[in-house]
Amino acid sequence: MNQKVNTKLHFDQLLLLLEKMILQTSVPEKKDFYHLLEEISIKYNLTREELLMRGFRKAYRQVVDGV
Repeated sequence: MNQKVNTKLHFDQLLLLLEKMILQTSVPEKKDFYHLLEEISIKYNLTREELLMRGFRKAYRQVVDGV
């Protein structure tokens, strides 16, 4: 059974987590913003809104777009 990790993620942690997840997958659909948002939301027991407020969008753009 997949156990949820109840921890609070900070921007730097999100950045590292996203970089790792994106580099490990070769399936383009799994690199999609909303797919990753949902996956991390479930894994860390945080709502999408909480992740967005913690800088998920900015972290995603830094990893994917180099912004």
